[in-house]
Amino acid sequence: MLATYSSRILAAAAVLTTLAAAAPRASAVELHLVDVLGNRVDVTASAPAVLIFMSKRAKEASAAFARDVDQRLLAVPVESIGIVDVRRYGGILRKLATSYLKRAAEDARVTRRERRQAHGVDASPAAVDRWHLIGDFDGTIFSRFGVAPDPEQPLAFVLDRGGDVHGPFHDVERVVAAVSTASATP
Repeated sequence: MLATYSSRILAAAAVLTTLAAAAPRASAVELHLVDVLGNRVDVTASAPAVLIFMSKRAKEASAAFARDVDQRLLAVPVESIGIVDVRRYGGILRKLATSYLKRAAEDARVTRRERRQAHGVDASPAAVDRWHLIGDFDGTIFSRFGVAPDPEQPLAFVLDRGGDVHGPFHDVERVVAAVSTASATP
């Protein structure tokens, strides 16, 4: 009886594997968002992108993680998008949270420009403005990537040129390696 049960499980697994292999590839991930500064952010398969999910609980770790990723990718044409979980700041607090995020984004861009100039890397607005900050007030972006609310530590996903998602990554080295691979993907 156990042998019959095991053979049925194996047969079902073989069918699922065959169906998964024959299934058409899911469509590429695309995001069309607006950052806290009002800039449209289109994440498409045309260029790699790094999505860094952050929370207030991990504020310092999130800032350090995003800064380290940016520092390591200064010369790489990649869209970097920080997504902050601000679900708890709805209603009357939304305006205050948005103001705080705007100030943080403006300060980060100034710092990013200075860091790029200090390293002799393109510090033009086009290069500096590839960094965005987005407040996720309703949790839709977090949910889309399966990220739990208010994460204890920052985590990142890399979208390659084919629109495939890689991650989550909790360390800078793996993000940088994934971006290198994503940049090479046709």
